[in-house]
Amino acid sequence: MSRWEDDETFLSRWLNNEVSPEEKADFEASAEGKDYVAMMKAAERFRAPDYDARSQLDKLKNTIATLPKPVAKVIWMQPAFRYAVAASVVLITVIAFLLQPNLTRVSTGFGEQEIAFLPDGSEVRLNSSSSIAYDADEWQENRTVKLVGEAFFNVKKGSDFVVNTEGGNVKVLGTSFNVRSRNNTLEVVCFTGKVNVSSTKTDEDLTPGMGLRLNQGVLERSWTKTLGELPSWINGITNLEDVPLQEALNELTDVFGVEIDYDNTLDSLLFNGAFPNNDAEAAIKLVLEPLNIRYTFESNSGNLVIQGLNR
Repeated sequence: MSRWEDDETFLSRWLNNEVSPEEKADFEASAEGKDYVAMMKAAERFRAPDYDARSQLDKLKNTIATLPKPVAKVIWMQPAFRYAVAASVVLITVIAFLLQPNLTRVSTGFGEQEIAFLPDGSEVRLNSSSSIAYDADEWQENRTVKLVGEAFFNVKKGSDFVVNTEGGNVKVLGTSFNVRSRNNTLEVVCFTGKVNVSSTKTDEDLTPGMGLRLNQGVLERSWTKTLGELPSWINGITNLEDVPLQEALNELTDVFGVEIDYDNTLDSLLFNGAFPNNDAEAAIKLVLEPLNIRYTFESNSGNLVIQGLNR
């Protein structure tokens, strides 16, 4: 048994950076530790002027189109960047399921994608810094997957299939859909079939092309649009529409592992655009320069410093 498994205070001390370097390295090298590290990030809300990234996105698509499609695990970029650990009681609650016994777990780190196959043959494609857990022994009676992060599901027909997230539940019989659950927000997009999204304050059905976003369980917005066969992130492009700037910054951390120094002064900015998952400097430029934000980025250390607006 590892030294932390019989220590009820270890997780709290680790989150508060109160463990020894040896304990920290030992824990973070474990499967449980990797799950926690992959999901550490801050969440704050911002607003900003609209930005049309269509021309940039078209250029990115032409570049990304030459990249190979993921068949098992794809690592777009996995530099030796540093990361910050934030202590949070809410965080412990959200990811506590990762320590439940008898669950099968699959997780990705910074810049990784992975394909997992569930016991019935249903397929789950995990985006960067994401985790799923399910009970393989009880799968025939209970097709339930717990998700932190983002994943695309292609579900085999059968009994009810449920995705549990911190922001709500997604229920289907057999369909394909994308779920993004980070920092009390939940976005669901239906690609085929029919999807039900529910929380304590929302109950909505989605058909192909429909999507919605919940914030702390409350419907924030919904939309209908023409979709491709797969979400853009699977093909190497992260596309964010009308999200708080902090959410875009968090995505940069999830994909590239960048550590961001920021003092919350730009709390009125909103990001609408896209960036490639294989080029950190290009991604940072596409997120920050359209918003007229000054910054410095050290590619060797992975440290991004937000300095404020250009005047």
